[in-house]
Amino acid sequence: MKSGSFLIPASLIILTVTTLIVVGCSKNSSGKPKLSLVSITGTVQVNDSLTAMFKFSGGSVSGGTFYSIRTRLNQQPPLNPSVDTISNPIPIYSASSGEYRYSLAQNTSAVSSGGPDPDTLKFQFYTLTADSISSDTVTSPQIIVFNQ
Repeated sequence: MKSGSFLIPASLIILTVTTLIVVGCSKNSSGKPKLSLVSITGTVQVNDSLTAMFKFSGGSVSGGTFYSIRTRLNQQPPLNPSVDTISNPIPIYSASSGEYRYSLAQNTSAVSSGGPDPDTLKFQFYTLTADSISSDTVTSPQIIVFNQ
């Protein structure tokens, strides 16, 4: 065996490990954010609001976007169909964790179908950081919305 042939595989291993370390260390250090649902309105009365409280931790969502995706569980389609995904910008702040209050009025098409029958909804919530890193998705329990 030639004396130089051992150095080629060893130098390839060192080069590969060095590359992995440099690439790994150059990623954004904020990490994946964690989103927790603290509370949510289970029943929304006429002229009331759907309100949810969230906590953020584990990565900065400052300057990112908060998303809610509505799923109607009714057997009949709504009278006034509308967009089921709502996005809201998250303000820029310097803390590594925080709280977010999300509120939708009962009389908006995002909550009420506009018909006389109650609506049954579920929401899914997630955040996207300014660097496009997504949190896990949080699903709400069933929410009943009274329309009259």
